[in-house]
Amino acid sequence: MNEFQCIFCGERINQEEKVSSVLLTTHWLNEDEQEEHQLFCHLECFKSKCFDENNIFVED
Repeated sequence: MNEFQCIFCGERINQEEKVSSVLLTTHWLNEDEQEEHQLFCHLECFKSKCFDENNIFVED
């Protein structure tokens, strides 16, 4: 996998940028049905979508 697309803005994530991903776990309360999905994004796009970006302790 050589190309990444941001799930928030839809733009391509350049190889020069730090590729960030979010791991989404569905059906959290029922362990037998849990599924994980890895989603890629720009770190700035992720932070801009959070209620309080100051709670995200990740360096740019």
